[in-house]
Amino acid sequence: MNVPLGMRDASAFDDAALVGLARRSKRDPYRLGLFARHLEPEERALVLLAVHGGTLVVTDRRVLEFRAHLEVHGAWNVKEFQGYEVRRQFERAAVQDVTHRVVPAAEGTRAIEDAVDFALADRTETVLVSRGPEATLSPEDYDLLRDAVLGQPK
Repeated sequence: MNVPLGMRDASAFDDAALVGLARRSKRDPYRLGLFARHLEPEERALVLLAVHGGTLVVTDRRVLEFRAHLEVHGAWNVKEFQGYEVRRQFERAAVQDVTHRVVPAAEGTRAIEDAVDFALADRTETVLVSRGPEATLSPEDYDLLRDAVLGQPK
């Protein structure tokens, strides 16, 4: 795959850990290359986590939440996949703590919400990992994610 000068390719994910449901996925160079296009030169991915409605990528510099970018085409409003866009991002160095919460989704249901909170100096950013009958982020995967974000050894 030819990549324009300065644009990252899938090699930015060579040492990244796939956690959560992504752990069971094969490393797809095409898909990883679509994420890598949003990385800065020399930025390395540390962790990739499939989350509700998107993908969370922790790099050596930032925490990014990606969503699929879909374009509507034609009279039938057919949506065509155009790649990924950054929904939100924040500097990894700004994260003071990372916590994992598993709570009931709504009263009267058996569903739960599996979420990760990133505590920053001025706010908390919450990423919904999954909503369903059980949590998808294991304690081991949470530890790996937390250590990567906080810059602690694996």
